[in-house]
Amino acid sequence: MSAKLRNLEVVGCSMLGPHMKRITLGGESLSDFPEDQESGYVKVLFEKDPESDTSANQKDRFLMRSYTIRSYRASSQELDLDFLLHGDTGPASRWATGAKPGDRISVAGPGPKKLADENADWYLFVGDLTSLPAISVNLERLDRAAKGFALLEVISPEDEIGIEAPDNVEIQWVVNPNPLEGSNALMQSLREIPWLEGEPYVWIAGEFEIMRSGRKFVRKEKQVNKRSSYISSYWKIGETDEGMKIAKALDAAENE
Repeated sequence: MSAKLRNLEVVGCSMLGPHMKRITLGGESLSDFPEDQESGYVKVLFEKDPESDTSANQKDRFLMRSYTIRSYRASSQELDLDFLLHGDTGPASRWATGAKPGDRISVAGPGPKKLADENADWYLFVGDLTSLPAISVNLERLDRAAKGFALLEVISPEDEIGIEAPDNVEIQWVVNPNPLEGSNALMQSLREIPWLEGEPYVWIAGEFEIMRSGRKFVRKEKQVNKRSSYISSYWKIGETDEGMKIAKALDAAENE
């Protein structure tokens, strides 16, 4: 990923539901931001402690978190990022909850896009609210004749959003008011979908166990090969972001 740091300003905010907030960032440092990077990501820098020594180096002062590029408008130099709000338990959610026009934040990137293979016979998307921005971009970019399923876990029915998916991609909203207790209903929905004919492209992301259970099902039971899938973990119950990354790395090493 490009290491270029862009110092930006919040130019707009809107609530997509009770747990998701879209924050629009702008600034002249976006003048060379590449177009068509939706589904890629930027690293957002959050200050660990507002009272910390400003002379400290960047690594000591800031935490970096990845956020999907929901949209970018080059004409107005505006970047949309969607933030999951889960209280003041972490620096990202804490910042996003209180973010308002005029606030400043820095981002680095963009990083690679995470788009489904356009040549698949059908598509399967599975994820929770943390992956909803990336899955939404994927669904909106599919060929209008595409078919398949999107299984999307939300905390409440009010978290369901409008997505311009192809008519033949069935969206199933799975309500789980307690995501910290696991995603059993989402995994059950995955097992119950009819498996269509042809070669699918499978896109699964979200909590660590969604990644592991989903991968086991599609790769071992359904024999979907690795190159026909994107499967990743964005967070892990009971772990910090750093702890999740360690668990993710260990899991990847065990499943090579």
